[in-house]
Order: sequence, then structure tokens, then C-alpha cells
Amino acid sequence: MQVYIDDLLASENHILWMLIALCLSAFVSYSTYPVIIKVSKLKGLMQEPKSRSSHAIKTPNLGGVGIFMGVISALTFVGSILSYNNLLCLIGAVTLLFFTGLKDDLIEISPIKKLIGQIIASLCIILISDIRIHTFFGVFGIDVLPYFISVIFTLFVFILLINAYNLIDGVDGLAGCVGITISMLFGIFFYYNGNDSMLFISLSLIGALITFLMFNFSKAKKLFMGDTGSMIIGFLLAYQGVSFLRVTHNVELFSAISNPPALVIAIFSFPLMDTLRVFIIRLINGKSPFSADKSHIHHNLLALGFKHWEISLIASTFIFIMARITYGFDGIGLHGSIFSLIVVSGFFSVLPYLFLKIRQTNKGKKGNKSQSINKRPRYAFQFQKIYNSVLNIFISIIIYFST
Repeated sequence: MQVYIDDLLASENHILWMLIALCLSAFVSYSTYPVIIKVSKLKGLMQEPKSRSSHAIKTPNLGGVGIFMGVISALTFVGSILSYNNLLCLIGAVTLLFFTGLKDDLIEISPIKKLIGQIIASLCIILISDIRIHTFFGVFGIDVLPYFISVIFTLFVFILLINAYNLIDGVDGLAGCVGITISMLFGIFFYYNGNDSMLFISLSLIGALITFLMFNFSKAKKLFMGDTGSMIIGFLLAYQGVSFLRVTHNVELFSAISNPPALVIAIFSFPLMDTLRVFIIRLINGKSPFSADKSHIHHNLLALGFKHWEISLIASTFIFIMARITYGFDGIGLHGSIFSLIVVSGFFSVLPYLFLKIRQTNKGKKGNKSQSINKRPRYAFQFQKIYNSVLNIFISIIIYFST
């Protein structure tokens, strides 16, 4: 019996356990979501439509509970079988964020209290597991970081990515699709570099998010992830990003990456550029960068007539292309890659805003006040045509440099 167990735990069978973790997370979360919806409706635990909301009816917003149950089940049971030592602290940190987000979804807590929960959870990982950014990889001429600076900078990265991810949770499917895309990209690199423990985390999160999308896109059984889900997912994505920067890339299995920071920025490009863009717009308009409004990219795309699933597809495709471009242009150096990312991301983030302004200007000139902003006007098709043309150009470049 012991020999049989040892055979199952052999390195060549680890991929089987990865798939088991994916399926277990998906099964547990899928079984949990209907219960969450039923209890939410019975107890009146629903999200009220607000001025910034893209929905007009009350909707259960405790989907994060199901995501937590799916991920934790996989991390606990499969992780214990595989004896991954880095999971104990991670489970504790995720549990802390779960109760912080759950309290906010139920009774609403102040942003300061949420921030404190994020800081404590992040410091647990940084200080206890020593998962931190040790070097700047030569950015600004800086290599190895002093311990204290490394801790502070890694904490900043965790908080930034958690909240940047939270800000994109504004339309159906967007946060879930972006989470799957980012986890999938990291999972690919972890797989080719033989980092089974991190691949295991990536697949556990993907499993819970795949089943969540089934309910998030549903009309009859719609469910939101709430702050519970967005903080947990943002934290796990940040954990993967920071861990990726500490991976020793396996040259034999995968081409060595000379600019891992640029690749991480590319993978997180959509939530990061949206956060930066929103902050800049608010400051230009004389508002607090932390004030709530409808200046996000998904709000602009909604106003142009795009559907929720189309916005999710655009965001996921954008992330894939940015990651592939960064990997394909690895030879231009770290600073060149980062500069290219800023230029391309800025271009794509400004396009929806410019098309919306053009539409509003032309609408004002014609004096046509009756046209609904939610209809799919010809500007949406014009934007989509130009957007697709630009994507085709970049895809052609990728294919050229890949052959």
C-alpha cells in the first residue's frame, strides 16, 4: 500500500494531482454557488444597484465565498498530500482576507480597515514565507535590494495589485476572465520551469473561477464575487506574480527570460493601466484619485455599446497579446520592454475614451438628445474595426518574431 502511494506521489504523476486540484476546486465551488444564491435571497443579502452599477436589480454578491471554498479545499487536501510547505502560511493569509472581505460585503467596513487586512495578510507571506522581490533586475541601475526596502516594496506591490484587480470588477465576467487569463499565463511559465507548487496554486484558482463565470454570466442565477472574491483573487494573483520574479528559469525547458519584471507588468497590464488611467483622469478633473466614478475602461466600452462578454474578451485578449509581445521582444532589453509596454498600454487605454468623447461631441452638434447611450451605435463598430485592425497588426508582428 505504501509503495502504491509513493508511486502516486512520484514526480511524473504530479501532473495528475494538478488536474485533481483543478477539478476539486471547480467541483467544490460549483456545488457552493447555488447554496450561496439561495441563502442570499432568503436572508436579503443582496447588492443594491448604485449609480455606477451596470445592473438594475438586486443581485447576490457573496460569490467570493464559493471561490474561497473551492481554492481552500484544493490547497488543503491536495496540498497536504503533495506536502507543499509553502501552503500553510498562504492558507492563513487567504483566510484572513476572506473574513475581511466577507465583513465588508455584509455590513460594509471602512477602506482603512480593508487596507489593514490586506497589509497584515501580505506581511504574513512576505515575512514568514520570505516571498518577496529581492532585486530590481537592473531597473534604474538597481539590482539587489536591502531587506527592509525589499519588504516595503513587495508590500506595495501586493497592495497595488489587490486593489487594481478590485477596481476592474465592474461588469459581468471581466474580473473572472482576467483572473483566469493571468493565472493561466503564470501557470504556463510555472509548468515549463518545473515549479509544481506554484502551478498547483494557479490551477486551483482557475478551477474556482471557471465555475464562477457560469453563474456570473447567468441571467436566472446571477452571482457577483463581491469584495470577498476580488480581494482573495487579487491577493493570489499578486502572490503568483511575486513568486514568478523569484523563479530560476529552466533554460532547457523554456527560453530564459531576461526581463521578468516587464513580463509581470505585461501580464497585469489591464488592471494596472486602468488604475493609472483612472487616477490621472480624476486628478485632471480636480477630483480625489480615490473617488468613485464611471471613468474606468469597462465603463467607456459599455457606453460605446459593447456587451459584458465582449469587454471581458477584449481585456483577456489584450493581456495575452501584451504578454506575448513582451516575451517575443525579449531582446530589446528591460528598459525598452517597459517603455514599449507603457506606450502600447497607454494607446489601448485611451482609445475607448477618445471614441466616447467624439461620439458625445457629434451627438451634441446634431442636437440629438434622445439616443440612448446603451444602444450599439455606429461608433462602436468603428472602434471595434480599428481595434481589431491594430490587434491584427500586433498578431502579425508576433507571428513574424515567433518563426
